[in-house]
Amino acid sequence: MKKVFSLLFVALLALSAWADMNVTFVAGTTIGNNLAANAFDVMELDGVTITCTSGAFATNPYRFGGGSKTAIKSTVGNIKKVEITCQGSYSQSYGPDQFYGDGYSCHSGSNVGIWQGEPAEAVELNLASQSRVYQIVVTIEEPIVTELVPPVFHPDGGEFTGSLEVTLTCPTENAEIYYFEGEPDGDWANWSYYSRPFYVTETKTFTAYSSKGGEISEYVTVTFTKVEQTVEAPVFTPASCGFQDRLEVTLACATPGATIYYSLDQEQWSQYIDPIPVTEDLTIYAKAKVGDVESEVVSATYTKLPPTIVDVTFDATVDKGDGDTNRHAYTIVKGPVTMFVGDGTVYSDHYRIYGGAESALKFTSAGAPILKIEFDGISGYTPSNLSLPEGQSGTYTTGGSDGTWEGIDNEVSFVINSQVRCYTVTVTIATEYKAGDVNHDWKVSIADVTALINLLLTNAEDMPVEADVNHSGTVNISDVTALINILLSGTAED
Repeated sequence: MKKVFSLLFVALLALSAWADMNVTFVAGTTIGNNLAANAFDVMELDGVTITCTSGAFATNPYRFGGGSKTAIKSTVGNIKKVEITCQGSYSQSYGPDQFYGDGYSCHSGSNVGIWQGEPAEAVELNLASQSRVYQIVVTIEEPIVTELVPPVFHPDGGEFTGSLEVTLTCPTENAEIYYFEGEPDGDWANWSYYSRPFYVTETKTFTAYSSKGGEISEYVTVTFTKVEQTVEAPVFTPASCGFQDRLEVTLACATPGATIYYSLDQEQWSQYIDPIPVTEDLTIYAKAKVGDVESEVVSATYTKLPPTIVDVTFDATVDKGDGDTNRHAYTIVKGPVTMFVGDGTVYSDHYRIYGGAESALKFTSAGAPILKIEFDGISGYTPSNLSLPEGQSGTYTTGGSDGTWEGIDNEVSFVINSQVRCYTVTVTIATEYKAGDVNHDWKVSIADVTALINLLLTNAEDMPVEADVNHSGTVNISDVTALINILLSGTAED
């Protein structure tokens, strides 16, 4: 019986010294580069690398974008298991069931997904929709080594805050590990047998060696240096800026393990988890916290922009649409505004709009409401021959050779009492804000780059809000760079 117990004890000692290694990625502690899941991101820890074609690894929790591909690779041994702990549970938003791939499974009610299969250097998973992850544990199958090698500290020294868990491993089969606080010396009574992780709470140096069959390995010495905890202030994306209809604000903190809080009044604070929707003028305050240590409070202000007022001028010398000198119905489209004439002609320098059974004059605007219509008329055929039909909103006034409609409507029609001729028709609209549309031609193109550079070179006092391409609150050369990047990336909207 004593012999059986002795063999069992030896086996337990061997298992405690040599075992599979876990590499644990914790959101906010091991981080990548991105704050939004819209581009490639990567993070690395203890020889294990995780990449995602559309990931955000600088956030807490991590974000894996829908439709992306994730690869987990190891240079320190084959991967035998991966555990992914998500924000949501199975069938919930951001849950583990958004991942899929050979060897991967998750179960109803759980927020943990597991890949397990034949040990491999790399594991690949796909994302059906976005998943948010707090922790990824990668289990590495350490190779069996027969020759005696030194043990390995995890982590292998460096700075830390608070309390640090330290583990020791040795790939040598049946090796035992001993460690000592301080530099190595000959006082063997002070060496401790390593059987479980230990914790460091202040600056200390440790030395360890491995032993097998009466042999000992080389010494390994590491130092763990405790530093005072500091917490970086959160970063707003986007920073303070103006917006048109709706904005989503995200927060991130560079300090590992920090929890972010936000407030609208600096009295009631909420933990930041999801992007904050902004639909009206708003100032958001934020701070980050690790333990009892807090960052400074920072803020960002978001201002809802008024509509951009733009004049769309139909000039008969250049804007002819499908009209010509033959009398017929014609349509002219310019930007978001359409002018329809039911019976008329377009001469070299003026529009002719006839009355009668086929007469019609209508202006429509796609999305942007019409605020004003101004007719530059010709004597003898002035816009005084126009009037508003019953039910048409707004007011219409005439004077001299001109006529003006004012109101708010997406469609404005007129009754043609007698022939009207005019050189130009100017339609004023409250168009939608579009960052980068500096010249107000309802698209973002290289022409806007030229317009923006000209504004900067002439030190224009009244910069259009669309010129603030990067939403910094000021217009400068960085907006030119941002606009060029939009064009190069192909994300400009027509």
